[in-house]
Amino acid sequence: MPITLNPFMAWVINLIFKQMKLLNKSMGLYMLYAIVVLLIAIPVLYAAIQHRILHEMDESLAEQKAIITSKLENADEAGILAWLQNIQPGVTIVPSVKQTNGKDRFYTITSYDKISDENSPYRIMESIIQLHNKAYQIQIKSSLLDTVDLIESIVQIVALLILCIIAGLVLINRLLAKKLWKPFYNTINKLNDFKIEQNEGLHFEKTNIAEFTDLNNAITALTSRNKEVYQSQKEFTENAAHEMQTPLAVLQCKLDLLMQTNPLNKDQSELISDLSDVNQRMKRLNKTLLLLTKIENNQFTEMETVSIQQILEKLITQHAFNAAQKGIRLQKDLTDDIAVTGNKMLIEIMLGNFLSNAIKHNTENGLVEIEASVRQITFINSSGCIPLNTEKMFDRFHKQTADSNSLGLGLHIAKKIADNYQYLILYKFQDSRHFFTIHF
Repeated sequence: MPITLNPFMAWVINLIFKQMKLLNKSMGLYMLYAIVVLLIAIPVLYAAIQHRILHEMDESLAEQKAIITSKLENADEAGILAWLQNIQPGVTIVPSVKQTNGKDRFYTITSYDKISDENSPYRIMESIIQLHNKAYQIQIKSSLLDTVDLIESIVQIVALLILCIIAGLVLINRLLAKKLWKPFYNTINKLNDFKIEQNEGLHFEKTNIAEFTDLNNAITALTSRNKEVYQSQKEFTENAAHEMQTPLAVLQCKLDLLMQTNPLNKDQSELISDLSDVNQRMKRLNKTLLLLTKIENNQFTEMETVSIQQILEKLITQHAFNAAQKGIRLQKDLTDDIAVTGNKMLIEIMLGNFLSNAIKHNTENGLVEIEASVRQITFINSSGCIPLNTEKMFDRFHKQTADSNSLGLGLHIAKKIADNYQYLILYKFQDSRHFFTIHF
C-alpha cells in the first residue's frame, strides 16, 4: 500500500534531500533527526498514555468491585436478591459454577452502542466472589470511548507541537541565513561576474564574520596571482608573435634572394625550395599556435552581434579559387540567416576552418554543401574514405590525411572556439559524405 505524505512532510523531505545547499545541509540533519523522533515518539506516546489510562481504569473497576462486594457481604440473602433485581448499569452479577476466587480478569471489547449508534470500546473486569457460601461471577463494564478520544487529542497536540518546533527551526534558519550568509552570497555573485581579462580587481564588502573575511582574503590573493599569470601569458604571447615573425620573415627574404643568385645548380635550387616550404610551414604553425594560445587565454574580448550568413558568403568567395582548382563545386543554402553574439574574428575562423577542411579533404570534382537552418549550420563534403575517428578528430596535431601541408590544428581550433561559446558540434558519416553540424 503506497504511503501518502502530507504537504508539510513532503516539503521537509524535499528540503533535506534535494536542496542540499551548505546552509540547509546541517539544518537538514537536525530536521531528519526530528522527523525520526516524531515518527517513533507518536506511537510510543500513544501506547504509553493508553497503558496508563487502562491501568487507572482497572484500578477504578477494582474499587467498584470492592464497594459492591462490601455491600453484598453485609446484606442477607434477601438483600442479595433485591440487589440482583435492581442491578446498576454496567454491572452484572450471576451465580457461578466455579467456586474458586482467582485473580481479577481485565480485558477490552468492542460492542455496539445504541445511544451513539456506533461500535464503542469497553473495559471489562470479571471476578468470582463468595457470598453466604455461594459463588457469584461479577462483571463490571466501563466505556473507553472518552479515554480513546482523550488519547487521540493528546497525541495530536503533541504531534502538532513537534511539527511547530520543526517549522520554527526552518523559519529561523531561513531568516538567519539571509543575514548571516549574505556576505557569502555577495562573494559568489562577485566571482560569477569576475573576468580575468578585465583590469578591475575584486573588492569585497567588509564583514564581521571571521570565516567570510578569511575566505574573501584568500580569493582576493588567488585572483590577484591569476591576473598576474594571465598578464604574463598575454605579454609572452604578444612578444612571441612579434619576435618569431620577424626572424621568419627575414629568413624567407634571404631565401628568396638566394634563389635569385647565379650560378645556381639544380640541387641547390631544390634545397632552397625545401627550406622555403619549411619556413612557410613554420610561419603558419607559429601563427596558428599563437592564435590557439589567445583563444585558450580568452584574449578575444570584443563582442558583437554577428550575421552567420554574411560571414559564410565572404568565406565562400575567399575559398572559391581553391575549390575550383580541385574541381570542387560549392553549393549553398543560406536562406535562413542566424545572428549570434560573439567575437566576429573567432566565429569567422571557426566557420572558415570547417569550410577549408571540407575542401581540403574532398575528392576530385567533388561537392561541398553548406546548409543553414534554425540555429544550425551543416557542412557536407563528399569523400571516398572511411569515417573519421570521432575520439581523436578534434585532438591537437591529429591529421586525417597524410598531407604534409596540413598542421592538424584546424578542427581543434574550431572546437575550442565552439566550446568557448557553448556551441554543439555533431559529426556523422553517411553515403560516403562527411556531415559537420554546428548548433548555435
